[in-house]
Amino acid sequence: MTCRLAALLLTILTVPILMVPAAGAEEVLRTDRTQPGHLGPTFRAYEPPPPGHEPRLRRTESRAVYKLPNGLNGLATRDRTLSHLCQRGAFLQQIDGLYWAATPDYRYGVAFSGGANLVDPQNRRQPGKTYFFRNQDSRCEVWIGDQAKLMPHYIGG
Repeated sequence: MTCRLAALLLTILTVPILMVPAAGAEEVLRTDRTQPGHLGPTFRAYEPPPPGHEPRLRRTESRAVYKLPNGLNGLATRDRTLSHLCQRGAFLQQIDGLYWAATPDYRYGVAFSGGANLVDPQNRRQPGKTYFFRNQDSRCEVWIGDQAKLMPHYIGG
C-alpha cells in the first residue's frame, strides 16, 4: 500500500509542475489567414541606386593603348608629388592595368586626364596629359606625358 501511496503522491505533485509553462517560454498565438497578397515575390524588383552613386565597374579586358619602343624617355617625366600621392592612395588608376603601355622594360598602367581610369579626389590632373603608373602600391611611381607627343605611339584601345 505504501507503494501505491507513493505513486499517487508523485502523480499529484508532478501534474501541477507540468501544467505551468517553463520559464521564458511564450505562448504561441494562432495566426489568422493573410490576404492573397502574401503570395507575391519575396524580394522587391531591382531599384537603381539613389542619385550620386556611381555604378560598380565591371572587369573588362585590359587594353594596350601605347607602344613605346624607346620607353618613356623624352615622352614622359616622373612626377614626385603625384608619385607620393599614389603611394598614399590619393592619385590612382581606377582599375590597375585596364589601359597599359608596352615598353621594352616595363608594362605601365595608363590613365587619362579626361578621367578615364583615373581616381583623383584632389583634382591634381592637368588637361591634355596622360599618366603612366608603375607598381600601384607603396612603391608607386607616376610619370606625366603630353598626349600630343604620345599620339604617334597610340595603338588604340
